[in-house]
Amino acid sequence: MRPERFADRLDPSTYESDDEVVGIYERDPNEHDALWCSGRLFRRLTTIGRAYELPTLPLLDGSADLSLNRTRCVSLVDEIAFVAERVNDDVLLALAQSLSDYVATRVRRPAWLGDITFDFD
Repeated sequence: MRPERFADRLDPSTYESDDEVVGIYERDPNEHDALWCSGRLFRRLTTIGRAYELPTLPLLDGSADLSLNRTRCVSLVDEIAFVAERVNDDVLLALAQSLSDYVATRVRRPAWLGDITFDFD
């Protein structure tokens, strides 16, 4: 067996030109701080969440666009942290950090009652 044949999975450049992307935003995909990431990496994160039987990450499986309310967003931040503590994958950890920062910034606003949309392009 040659594990090095899968080395590209751990190289960030592998995902730079993905056709499949996930958009993460509050109201509009054109927001200046909207987050766009590789659909393949995002699926890696949600698949791990499903394997651990977490409540929120598996909802983001890409089958349909979805909006999460504040309660689900708080859960999502916790679930991302749980997954990040268990993986040895720098590419996935970078995505987890970006996503967690984006969501946590919103849920830390005391008056924020909005939703975050996950747009599976």
